[in-house]
Amino acid sequence: MERAVTIAVIDDQDVVLSGVRSWIAEDPGRRVEIVHIGTDLDTLDTGPAATADVLVIDLRIGGELVFDQIAALAREGRRIVVFSQYSEHHIVHRAVTAGARAYISKEANEGRRHLIEAILAVAGGETYTTPSQAGAMLAATGRHRPTFSEQELRSMRLWLGGLTRAAVARQMGISEHTVKQYLERARDKYAKAGREASTRIALYREALRDGIVDE
Repeated sequence: MERAVTIAVIDDQDVVLSGVRSWIAEDPGRRVEIVHIGTDLDTLDTGPAATADVLVIDLRIGGELVFDQIAALAREGRRIVVFSQYSEHHIVHRAVTAGARAYISKEANEGRRHLIEAILAVAGGETYTTPSQAGAMLAATGRHRPTFSEQELRSMRLWLGGLTRAAVARQMGISEHTVKQYLERARDKYAKAGREASTRIALYREALRDGIVDE
């Protein structure tokens, strides 16, 4: 008999954790084993969580969306399933783009039907597509999404988050002129894709649709 796939679960909702435990316990093949449950992503670096085959992570931890942390974990080679209350297409798309190999919506009640199969697929090095994820990917491919550099993305997020160009420049350690260039390039790329983004509001709207910024 093959060993069970080990998972570490990060979520701060007791009712969700209870559901996850129940679904795994009900699996007749006992194919998945929970080795860690926590409410803080920092706990993934030690103990059994550090070597868990798959991480099951809520998208909102401690009141904040954790796209950047998911991206960092993915770069380290961790295999991630996001299990979240959010089902908006731009949020799902951003989580998958950050490195989640499967996205399961709590709101759409996908957990019982899809969680174990998603964990097994991701543990095997594959991706797993749920209905909510498929809808988000279809919506994303229905329009052309420009490719931005990391600096362009960061400058957009900071500026569209409410900072002045001068404040963005200080935070990024670059000149205000360079920030202006990054933002102009972003607008130009949207324009070439047939998407109007000439004003701050218009740029925010398009960036929101692409999951670059949050509401």
